Amino acid sequence: MDQEKLEKGVKIAKNISIAVIFLVPLSYFCWFYLKNQQPISLNSADWGAFGSFFGGILSPVIALFAFYWLTQSILIQKKELSETQSVLKATEAVQKEQAITQEKKRFEDTFHSLLGQFNIVFESLNETTIFKGIPQPSKIKSLYTKIIKNGAGFDAQISDEEQIKKQVTMMRKESIDCSHYFRILYHLLKFILLNHSFKSTPLNFKDAIKCEVTATEKFYSNIVRSFLNKEITQLLAINCIAFDDSDDYYNFRLLVERYELLEHISFNPEWLRKIINSYNPSAFGKNPEIVLSR
Repeated sequence: MDQEKLEKGVKIAKNISIAVIFLVPLSYFCWFYLKNQQPISLNSADWGAFGSFFGGILSPVIALFAFYWLTQSILIQKKELSETQSVLKATEAVQKEQAITQEKKRFEDTFHSLLGQFNIVFESLNETTIFKGIPQPSKIKSLYTKIIKNGAGFDAQISDEEQIKKQVTMMRKESIDCSHYFRILYHLLKFILLNHSFKSTPLNFKDAIKCEVTATEKFYSNIVRSFLNKEITQLLAINCIAFDDSDDYYNFRLLVERYELLEHISFNPEWLRKIINSYNPSAFGKNPEIVLSR
């Protein structure tokens, strides 16, 4: 019931009540005084009877209207409450959406800032210097030569696992100049893991790493992976080998496996195939060579 109909209904009920108040005594007066020539009584008992008669007719009418508008007011209040709740729910939904939009913008701003820093560091490490007119290999190239190209000279007297551990130790020792590059990569991946739900409160690492990878995570981690060239991917594969959770690089390894960062790794030189068993197959994604190697 809209406001106009409500006011019209109340006005009609009010007019009917007023009409009843005037018509009852008027009809009483016409019947007894005019029709039957009965004089106006001076006896209080007669007026008491008249009052009872008048009240007996008027009270049910007034009570009926009062009951009707009481029920109508309850229905109107219920409808208004329902509409108010609907508006509040819609407002809450809009506020949540706005909050998510703001968190997403904050996430993307931070993500692109980290990604920009990540690329700046890579460019600085990939710069070629000139010494006495002779071009010198960049820090990335030097590390790649020591760890990957020269890594084929394994000792045949020790197991593959021991050889891998030896190579990992060398990688972490020789990568002092490049370690901050891998740290930024780790924090970039960790940021995606903990903040991809666009909530103001980041997720817990141990809980988040157990959840299924979302489309949002996949989207942003693929962007990061696209910036990893052949050399970096191979160095990353050595750098993140960790055999148990006591290793400082264990969480980094979990992120590599979660986001399939080694999917496009090249097993050239051939000795790199020895690292396959050091990772969960998920680290290599859909790399067809992994299936053949296993």
